[in-house]
Amino acid sequence: IISILGISVLTIEPLLIENSDWEPVEAQIIDTGVSSMWCGDGWWDECEDNGHFPTVEFSWEIDGVNYVSEDYILYPPNLSSDSKANQWLENRGIIIGANITGYVNPNDNSEAVLVKQSWLEIFWKNDNAFFSLPCLFCNGIPIFLFVTARRFESFVPKERRKRYKLERVSNNSWIAPIEATELQAEARSAWLKKKHGSFTEKEFEELSRLSGALDSSNDQTPIERSSYTLLLDGKKEMEIKVSSQGDLLNKISNIDSDSFIMYLEDSKSKGRQLEFNFLGDRGGDDYLQIRELIADQEIRSEEINVEKNFERIFSFIKEALDNANNDEDWWDES
Repeated sequence: IISILGISVLTIEPLLIENSDWEPVEAQIIDTGVSSMWCGDGWWDECEDNGHFPTVEFSWEIDGVNYVSEDYILYPPNLSSDSKANQWLENRGIIIGANITGYVNPNDNSEAVLVKQSWLEIFWKNDNAFFSLPCLFCNGIPIFLFVTARRFESFVPKERRKRYKLERVSNNSWIAPIEATELQAEARSAWLKKKHGSFTEKEFEELSRLSGALDSSNDQTPIERSSYTLLLDGKKEMEIKVSSQGDLLNKISNIDSDSFIMYLEDSKSKGRQLEFNFLGDRGGDDYLQIRELIADQEIRSEEINVEKNFERIFSFIKEALDNANNDEDWWDES
């Protein structure tokens, strides 16, 4: 009886989350990469680090509603190197910008994957197969198996991951609900506190800086202007439309230019502006210079270590936005 109980409990989770019957849907690859860490969603899932896990961000559309997810597979493979991880993605046609067949949960359009896994694959991937082996030889250790079975009853999540529908703000841009970004920030903070003792001081500082940068990029605080003009390499003007501070920071981060100016006022070069200059490598780290100017007069300037102080870029931009807004308020009062 205990053998049956133990094996049954260990197979509950794979049966609940397997997706072999999900239905095809057209998906588009937004981004790919490789991460050294992967964390599961189960109550007893532990984070794996020092690995090479392929990562993917993709989108799909159903009934006019767009969805975006990074959960392209339930249990990603841990490859031997970054190049092997990238090759694994390429072999499956998972390339940035590519259209690919995904698989959507027929009961929840907001849940989809790019790689399906059967309950047997999940059973093996999450190590339940190893835990079930003692059940075959449990005559001498019934108490141990009973405790193991009770432990794994808690392994099954109370509910599947909570998803949020994104709000379309342009043809290729969406924003997440404020509640979703707040929960993400809380989860990162809680995870950092829980894992504080597992990292060196340097590693913890780097993770804290990264968490701060993510919080800034997800900031849904409304912004005074709906669009800004950029001057790329002193030649070409382009306009970016934004919906929040986080949206603005993300779009600036994706500008493919070593030198550009962001005009914060309608007067453009005659008003307040930010000048960005990529300074290149210094001692193994990349540096970026940001200058805040009013017309030709420099107000302040900083050279920022992108590798070690990335979040300072965001805070510098926010400070300049506040300065520009204060200027407008002062003129309005007068």
